[in-house]
Amino acid sequence: MTPANEDNAHAEQPRRHKRLKAWGQLVGAFFLVWMFGTVVGPWLETRIPVFNKIVETIEKQDIDSNAYFYSEIKASYDAEPYLRSALEQGVPDQAGWTWPFISGIVICLVILWLGFRFMPVD
Repeated sequence: MTPANEDNAHAEQPRRHKRLKAWGQLVGAFFLVWMFGTVVGPWLETRIPVFNKIVETIEKQDIDSNAYFYSEIKASYDAEPYLRSALEQGVPDQAGWTWPFISGIVICLVILWLGFRFMPVD
């Protein structure tokens, strides 16, 4: 092997290790989310007394909790006039592209840039 090929092979080894590490972290994060949803969540459900009371109320009143906010239930029809009047009474000059909104976006972008600029890279 020539010295250029050896240097290329040595430079490719850490890059491959970083990729494998990144994929391992991604798969690990998905695994942790799955574990929380299938193991930790149901275990916590039995340990939190307030949650048990909510579940009992849902079962007693025969509420479809999966479709509570999205279907034809009385609560959604009762809430609609309140939401419409709140939107109509809103102050239009406090919505949209105001200076506080734009400055918030700029501050967030600066914080992100600082993080990417000064965070250590392995």
